[in-house]
Amino acid sequence: MRTIALALFTVAFAARPAVSEEVLLAVASNFVTAAEVLAESFEAETGHSAVVSHGSTGTLYAQIVSGAPFDVLLSADAARPALLRDSGLATAVRTYALGRLVLVSGSPIDLENAEAAFEGQRVALADPLVAPYGAAAISVMENLELDTAKFQPILVTNVGQVATLYVTGNAQLAFLAEAQVPFIGRAEVTRLEGLYSPIQQDAAFLARAGDNPAAVAFWAFLASDVAAQLIVANGYDLAQ
Repeated sequence: MRTIALALFTVAFAARPAVSEEVLLAVASNFVTAAEVLAESFEAETGHSAVVSHGSTGTLYAQIVSGAPFDVLLSADAARPALLRDSGLATAVRTYALGRLVLVSGSPIDLENAEAAFEGQRVALADPLVAPYGAAAISVMENLELDTAKFQPILVTNVGQVATLYVTGNAQLAFLAEAQVPFIGRAEVTRLEGLYSPIQQDAAFLARAGDNPAAVAFWAFLASDVAAQLIVANGYDLAQ
């Protein structure tokens, strides 16, 4: 019996890396829940640990440029990972998800009569200067020809804060990532396809991470079928 137990221990130990390392992930706020699910699966599969830090894409980009010790950026856009690659701060870039923007409210909204639905309301959205989902929200409002003088836009740094404003009742309408909807309680969801450009979310493998086995392993895991299934299950589409 002791021999069998020892053999099982040996097999289990061999399935994990000889030395467990840590990968530091900089994650756009819209993707934080999905990233935590990915991190858990990654840790179970490899034995390495993944630490998730989150914020608006613009804020995370600025931190990386200033020397923040992240290994992988999971951005909410394609532009900033490309800038990191072009500047030599990243060695590889790939699209890991396509995001979807929705409008949440307490009652159904008819986009054919959007002006009436918005009038007099507090409308939360992420700052378009640092958050791609905020830029997409601006596109929606422009395409609907809404007059911002007739309602109160509330800008916050990222879509995580947008969700907080809505849940606490400090905004009657909110532009969120569809992936956030299951976590905000009861709400009417208005889909906005065709009113904004596709939200291509790219990942960047940062140059400083080249010698980190955990970072290399996570980058490979991000391209796996397991990761793809988890990303879809958490409210995102995959690039074709």
